[in-house]
Amino acid sequence: MLLLTATAVLVGCAVVPQPVTPAAEAAGNALRILVFRGGTAARLGHNHVLAAGDLRVEWPAAGPVLRFRLDALDVDPPALRERLGRAFASAVDDAARAGTRSNLLKALDAATYPEVSVRTLQQVGEGGRRAVEAEIALHGTTRRQWFAVQVEGGRARGEVVIRQSDFGIQPFTALGGLLAVQDALVVQFDLIQP
Repeated sequence: MLLLTATAVLVGCAVVPQPVTPAAEAAGNALRILVFRGGTAARLGHNHVLAAGDLRVEWPAAGPVLRFRLDALDVDPPALRERLGRAFASAVDDAARAGTRSNLLKALDAATYPEVSVRTLQQVGEGGRRAVEAEIALHGTTRRQWFAVQVEGGRARGEVVIRQSDFGIQPFTALGGLLAVQDALVVQFDLIQP
């Protein structure tokens, strides 16, 4: 459930940045990670969505820097699952959400590596479409990744695919691999520069 990794990647999306006070950092910003079921018995499981509950965004000159704590991830919020449509339509009760959260924090070793950060290194292009290179720090590993960002005024939106294994994370499996989480995660972000 390396969803966090994906989240960090999204942080790299940027509009031409300006310094911001901490009080304005999180206004209107969102980062979510889509986790997909796998294994030979995948139909018995369900997809997951994680939302960065304490997303903090700074806007230095190079572009946004995002940070969030793994223990603050909101796991499978019902309203968000509903908005994501059919692939996320199955109901997930509180006990299942708690189990998913426990497995997630264990797989990510959140006690040792509590925070994910994404730092914009460079932006290429101008206008509405940008290529952004960001440095993602997750699970004690730092990697660079490129992704495309749509910029409209002070808003940057995009998504990126990351692989848990690139950060030394073993995707969750159960029942000898019959139920599993796929290695690839989709990180979606929507950032608003104050």
